[in-house]
Amino acid sequence: IEHFKLGDRQDAYPQELSGGQRQRASIAQQLIAPRTFLLMDEPFSGLDPAALEDVAKLIVDVANLDDENTVILVTHDIRAALTVSDTLFVLGRDLADDARGFKPGARVQFKYDLVERGLAYQIHVEDRPEFVALERELRGHFRSL
Repeated sequence: IEHFKLGDRQDAYPQELSGGQRQRASIAQQLIAPRTFLLMDEPFSGLDPAALEDVAKLIVDVANLDDENTVILVTHDIRAALTVSDTLFVLGRDLADDARGFKPGARVQFKYDLVERGLAYQIHVEDRPEFVALERELRGHFRSL
């Protein structure tokens, strides 16, 4: 509980926790059972900037607890995804060949190896020009997906 900065909230009901506290509690809850795979859906949604930074750091810490740990997260927050990831997959839908619009289901449209680009495992990576350029590139992709 202390590691997740929830020591003073251990007797609180879920509705009494802030968004960031609920996210940290959810992550802690998943770590109680020994497993090496953690799937997170929108872990950054509804968080203020300070809570988002805490949750991002916690995700990186969890991923680095063991070499076998794998954390997969789904998010629309490009900046947060770039901050915590070593590999980034951008999903999108393919256009249909007829007038129906899009084919059902999303597919990987782009893959980015952030280790190869020197953007993974870096403190304050968001301040680097390469990070800013990649974030801009990704935002451009979403306009066409």
